[in-house]
Amino acid sequence: MRYQQGWKALNRLLHEDRSFSGGERNCAFLNCAGGGFADISAVSGFDFPDDARAVVSTDWDFDGDLDLWLTCRTAPRVRFLENRSRNTGGNWVAFRLEGDGEKVNRDALGARAEVWLEGEKVPLLRTVHGGDSFLSQGSSWLHFGLGAKAKISRVVVRWPGGALSQFAGIEPGEFYIVGFGDPVPKRWNYPNGQKPLVAADQVPLPDEQAARVVLPARLALPVLEGIGELEGPLLINLWSKTCLPCVEELTEWSARQGSLRASGLRVLILNADGDPEAGRGYPFESAAVTAATVRGLDLFQRAILDRWIALPVPSSFLIDREGRVAVIYKGRVTVGQLVKDCELLDAAPEAWRRAALPFPGRFIGSPPKPQPLNVSSQLVDAAQPRAALRYLEGFAAMNPVGSDVKEVIAVLRSELDRLADPGKALLMKADAMRDAGNPQGAIAAYKDTLRRSPKTISAAEHLAWILAAHPDEAVRRPAEALALAARLTGMSKNMNPAYLDLLGVAQAAAGDFFSAQKSAQAAINLSADQPEVAEIQARLASYKEGKSYTVESWRK
Repeated sequence: MRYQQGWKALNRLLHEDRSFSGGERNCAFLNCAGGGFADISAVSGFDFPDDARAVVSTDWDFDGDLDLWLTCRTAPRVRFLENRSRNTGGNWVAFRLEGDGEKVNRDALGARAEVWLEGEKVPLLRTVHGGDSFLSQGSSWLHFGLGAKAKISRVVVRWPGGALSQFAGIEPGEFYIVGFGDPVPKRWNYPNGQKPLVAADQVPLPDEQAARVVLPARLALPVLEGIGELEGPLLINLWSKTCLPCVEELTEWSARQGSLRASGLRVLILNADGDPEAGRGYPFESAAVTAATVRGLDLFQRAILDRWIALPVPSSFLIDREGRVAVIYKGRVTVGQLVKDCELLDAAPEAWRRAALPFPGRFIGSPPKPQPLNVSSQLVDAAQPRAALRYLEGFAAMNPVGSDVKEVIAVLRSELDRLADPGKALLMKADAMRDAGNPQGAIAAYKDTLRRSPKTISAAEHLAWILAAHPDEAVRRPAEALALAARLTGMSKNMNPAYLDLLGVAQAAAGDFFSAQKSAQAAINLSADQPEVAEIQARLASYKEGKSYTVESWRK
């Protein structure tokens, strides 16, 4: 449970644009030749507050030292760190191992290279790995730092499967390709004409709420308190008298209201302060809204953007002719932008999707489909299950839906019915005890259901069946069963064949077979051609022979 709660809390932090790990700074440690490690994070320039997760090393610029690539949870998502340490007189050598694709895999994964230096008893080792950092893979080149005066005695390659290759004459400061079965390594020269790497300054983006979000797959707003049917093209604007950008925006719109009207766009301004008179100074439809209305707009934008950031003022929603949201504006939006977006409302899906991106490109997939479950999920999380059900039912009435939407609709209906009728949950609990072979527990549960929810008629029916027809004489209580069955038939004015059949079972259990025959015959007469007639007829035959009826299986 705590594990799940931890993931849920972490997920909420990410949706709220918080740092994944609290702005952790990267660390770098220097190996002090067997004397421990020194923290050189600051002097190395490595300590960015990036919440970095994956790091791989590679000689990216082929200058003989290792550079680093990092991926981060926060921006920038990818960072390159070029090794610009001063030349300390050290030397190096690098190998890339290649298999033949038959005896050794082509990437030589699992192969190990040993570099033996003159005068040393222990070799330098490197192994080709298939994944050597968190969700990442480093370079396939095996890089060896050799020291200032080191000379290479020999190089040994141990291939997967046990084969061994040994080479001499390897020179420091070179790149070599070693193929499985090759007699000698091949020197490799990196391509000429590579452009030098130029460091770029990291320019942080301004911390502001302004955004224009075009929905490639449009969805309707949930029902908003105090707002009627939304007929587009319509712009819904949320504003406050205390918000200077809001007032400036509405002032600009008022000055250019002719352009808005010419585009066919209606404007509805909603005052978040709850002041019904606030919008009278502007030439637009206006209304004062409640906190519930604002909450509905906020939950919708959270569902669409998957960022749980509170809706700012001003905010606007552009509604198309079918009542669906086409664009969300967070912050101010100009009349010119509104007119352009209004002209695009009737564009083909492909053209509309292209308009949703701020950069050119080519799509390789089909336009996305609307995801109503994102909205219903936000409504459920906000303790609004009825609004969630109403939203999904409204969507299903206008669009074809898959099994996932149908399943959620069924679950919501079931849960809401259960909450509306507490007796149903109690009845299910009692039935479960009966079906599990616990008749005494079921009897107590049925009686508890009737005490707490007297209108749960099925509880009385199921209880009467156990008391009248259980195979264990210690469980049967014919008198109680007869009283319950008589009450049920009286309530139905002897017109319910199931209750009449139950009455006959209880009468037979009490030894009154003559009355049992009459009740069974009455049930048969009312059942007509129903499937259960055969069962009642079989019971009637037993009553004529002076035999009562017992139920062997209790899954009714």
